Amino acid sequence: MTHDTVLVFSKTWGAIYLLVVFLAAVVRTYWPSRRKVYDDAAQSPLDHQEDQPWR
Repeated sequence: MTHDTVLVFSKTWGAIYLLVVFLAAVVRTYWPSRRKVYDDAAQSPLDHQEDQPWR
């Protein structure tokens, strides 16, 4: 294998790999059954009450 062949192979399959990982992350994030998890996480800073205000 020459350097050019390895370069083309790594660029092609590396891009495909990153695209698959990105799509998997997007699908997992926006999957309908995960909505409650993210809604709860979004509200958690608002639910926490401090005894003393920030100074």
